[in-house]
Amino acid sequence: MEVPMNDCTYSTRMFCFLAGGLAGVTAALLLAPQSGKATREAMRRTLRETADSARGLKDQVVRRGEEVRDETARRVGAAASALAGNGANDASV
Repeated sequence: MEVPMNDCTYSTRMFCFLAGGLAGVTAALLLAPQSGKATREAMRRTLRETADSARGLKDQVVRRGEEVRDETARRVGAAASALAGNGANDASV
């Protein structure tokens, strides 16, 4: 079953992009004219760099999610206060 690209989430697209990049790097390393030891070391290094990059991306996503959660909580609180008649007309909502 083929899923149209418009139905994919951002995280799915990012995962596919990273997986494709890793597959391309792996194929390039395996087809490169190097010794087995040099190829394995290059693959190990590339895998380590990719894992570090993925961890960094995850940290950014988590940090942004926390920012959105905090901002949403602030706005919901302000709106609830305004509806209850407890707050002044807050223009920042």
